[in-house]
Amino acid sequence: MFFCLALCSCSLSKVEWVDMDSFASLDSDKDFIPYSTSVSRMDEAAICNAAIVGGGSVGDYLESESSQTKTSHTDGSTLVKGLLSCWGSSKIRSYCGTYKSIDQNGKDIRLSGRIILPADGKVSRIMVVSHYTIGSNAEAPSSEVPLEALYATRGLAVIEPDYIGYGVTADRVHPYLCAKLTARNVVDMYIAALPFLKKIGCNPRYDDIFLLGYSQGGATTMSVAHELEWNHPEVKIRLAMCGGGPYDVCATYDALIDNDFTDYPCAIPMIVQGFNVGAGLSLDYSDFFLPEMLENMDEWLNSKKYTMAEITAMMGTKRLSDIMTEKARNKSEDLMTDLYKAMLDNSVTSFPTPECPLYLFHSYDDNVVPYINAISETIQLEATTSNVIYNTGHYGNHVAGCLRFLLCCLDLMETHGDL
Repeated sequence: MFFCLALCSCSLSKVEWVDMDSFASLDSDKDFIPYSTSVSRMDEAAICNAAIVGGGSVGDYLESESSQTKTSHTDGSTLVKGLLSCWGSSKIRSYCGTYKSIDQNGKDIRLSGRIILPADGKVSRIMVVSHYTIGSNAEAPSSEVPLEALYATRGLAVIEPDYIGYGVTADRVHPYLCAKLTARNVVDMYIAALPFLKKIGCNPRYDDIFLLGYSQGGATTMSVAHELEWNHPEVKIRLAMCGGGPYDVCATYDALIDNDFTDYPCAIPMIVQGFNVGAGLSLDYSDFFLPEMLENMDEWLNSKKYTMAEITAMMGTKRLSDIMTEKARNKSEDLMTDLYKAMLDNSVTSFPTPECPLYLFHSYDDNVVPYINAISETIQLEATTSNVIYNTGHYGNHVAGCLRFLLCCLDLMETHGDL
């Protein structure tokens, strides 16, 4: 959920504006309309220059954590080397563009995202990726090549939306963890991308698709699977891969409040604001936040200038009692009723279980998204389906877990002959 890991250097060639005349046959009301394209080479610099919350390289960050957290057959250098071997020096081509969806009020809105393809244009399947939590618009998929682009080097067409509040809608508040709305936005990009892929001669060889997401993206992916099965039963989901997700938003909120400490304290204001806007709650923020947080909330969260780490540094604390009122830390208070209802309505643990095959990953040692989420989701899944692969263990902190998750997903697809 509260995570920031992205490529800040991907050996990008010069970004080129596309010739719009060549896409004149696309329908702007239905299709993905590209505005720029670029070719990237995925080499060692792309991984070693990856930006981690708090600064430093991927290897440095993971190695520093290895002495603090018990891990299972994992250390920082092993994970990074694993990712490097995946990238190799393969080239990819990506397109940034816009598509039509709806906002929290059901009104039409144009959103943006990136489609990433193998450079040779030979696509085996589509993978729809729901990204993790970001703070700065510079981290949005349309702004920089996301880490999940590694799957494009293995023949997949990776479709990754920005979500409302990023990319071309960066001036709007992100409806954070509003799973149903975000899932609709993700699905709309997938549907809009199909005519575009056909137009450029990149139709996938197979018509079933992969879904993938970690952290916020893990919960969103579970919701995307539900949205597709409910409203687009013609879409065949080969496998939905969900890692480290806040599937139970109420339990996540409670755990953070009870601990009175989190590496990303800005997550709580993002939750309150996200549901206030996304669910139309009309909350009074002064009931929830102490003066300093209240005064800086709009600049820190909504300017989209700052990463999660930078917001945390400006807040100067990781204790929630330093930024929140006593009432906002008491679920029994009347002012919490509407917020809890909205969180419950958007907890995927309350959704019907997807019928597609599922892969559920979570580290016991996750320092950002409490492991209670995996417990809650497992209880629901075990009661309703047997079509699930579980992978839980001492896999390190949230970031280490993400890298392992990406590698495990790659291995899973290769093992089953999908890549």
